[in-house]
Amino acid sequence: MSERQVWLRLIGAVFMTGCATATPVAAPPTLVVVPTPAAPAAPARAAVVRAMQALVDSVVALPQFSTMHWGVLVVAPERGDTLAATDADRLLMPASNMKLVTAAVGLSQLGADYRWTTTFTRTGPVVNGVLRGDIVIEGRGDPTISVAMGGSDPLVAFAPLVEALTAAGVTRVAGTVRASETRAFPGSPNGFGWDWDDLDAAYGAGVAELMFNEAFTDVHVTGCARRRRSACVMTTPLRTSPIVHSTVTVRAAGSGPPEIRWWRDSATVPGITVQGSIAAGDSMTFSAAHPDNRESYAAAVREALARAGIRVRGARVTATGSDTLTVLQSPPLREVLPAMQKPSQNQIAEVLFRTLGLEQTGVGLPDSGRVVVERQLAAWGVRDDGRAIRDGSGLSRHDYLSPRTIVTVLDVMRRAPTFATYHDALPVAGVDGTLKNRMRRFAQGRVHAKTGTIDKARALSGYVTTADGELLLFSIIANNYTVPTREVDRAAELIVEQLVTMRRRTP
Repeated sequence: MSERQVWLRLIGAVFMTGCATATPVAAPPTLVVVPTPAAPAAPARAAVVRAMQALVDSVVALPQFSTMHWGVLVVAPERGDTLAATDADRLLMPASNMKLVTAAVGLSQLGADYRWTTTFTRTGPVVNGVLRGDIVIEGRGDPTISVAMGGSDPLVAFAPLVEALTAAGVTRVAGTVRASETRAFPGSPNGFGWDWDDLDAAYGAGVAELMFNEAFTDVHVTGCARRRRSACVMTTPLRTSPIVHSTVTVRAAGSGPPEIRWWRDSATVPGITVQGSIAAGDSMTFSAAHPDNRESYAAAVREALARAGIRVRGARVTATGSDTLTVLQSPPLREVLPAMQKPSQNQIAEVLFRTLGLEQTGVGLPDSGRVVVERQLAAWGVRDDGRAIRDGSGLSRHDYLSPRTIVTVLDVMRRAPTFATYHDALPVAGVDGTLKNRMRRFAQGRVHAKTGTIDKARALSGYVTTADGELLLFSIIANNYTVPTREVDRAAELIVEQLVTMRRRTP
């Protein structure tokens, strides 16, 4: 018996139990986000609605889900039909479904053509090929200089700076390369309510106005020496930053898997400590958050200059005056959103969240971003008790959204001029992003949706095209579960499968 048959049998048993007690299925409420009411549903359409609601009721009533919370809302916006609703107004942790809100407000407030800028200035004159001063970098949060967006060699992004220095005849910098003392994103690099256990990991890295490679580095450990000697350790994409303090030793070949532990050092000694052992000839790679984003960015610039033959002395030089060397511009927001949504990249979402605060209030604090987002949601008709927002990525366990809030945002964006940008940035079932390996059999290419995962929270919300071409909006959120996550995913996918195969159009 296949997994789907097992699930359908379980759902059938629950549904038949409900029928035996003669409990009627309550009529779902009307979708409030549709501007004008549609005509009453035809009998065939009404039957589809009843069947859809019955399926959802049966899924969430399965015994393994008895102690958890579900929130589900499915609507057909063009007709004004609510196809299914279960606790649609319950506040639940949305995990990365928060990125649906961040992206929507970002497009609405900043526009699809918005670009981040980074300004490079020199503090001294150029004399006989020597820049007698520092190169100072003032950032505003550009999150795009990375392997993910720039290919295997993100240092090519600094080519305009190299060209500007070369044009000025610079072959050596007497001072150093450093971040500006101006902080576009003041305060903690971490979001409110982020789990302490996540902060060293790449997905939990803090953000800053200068950020290289999405705020993380890959650390490669190789058993390259004889037994009891030190292992080889290197970092990429930068070779010089962050500093790695390693005491990893080499064991005999074939003596078991690597035994490696690591952590970021304190701010007073920025770097990464790696300890443990590894077998000769073996290797492993892990990703670690940068200890200092601003320093990692400056190190990236120094490596780019060194590659071009421009030496940097490294000692800060006191100099007067300031001349702009170049201003880097990021790709437009329309090109950045897929890099955020499809892999569910937290740091881009956090930068976008703080950029909203910076651009709309003049202060790049998370609280400023929260104010901007809440005001926009209110303008879209979201009730104050339909959201609690503390970050832009959904890493915070203090974020709460209701399924109705998410569907409202999806509906607003459906009618927005930037809908194609918003819709196409989402993962596509069976094709790419976090949905690449999900729903291939029955929904490939027909579901554009955002996943969400933090401990005890799982979400899936977005757009689905039915068998007869109707666009539906849905939000499915599960909280406080103790069963394997795969069971929660399968329950959500059963609901989506029913939507994909639905036919409601009149012949």
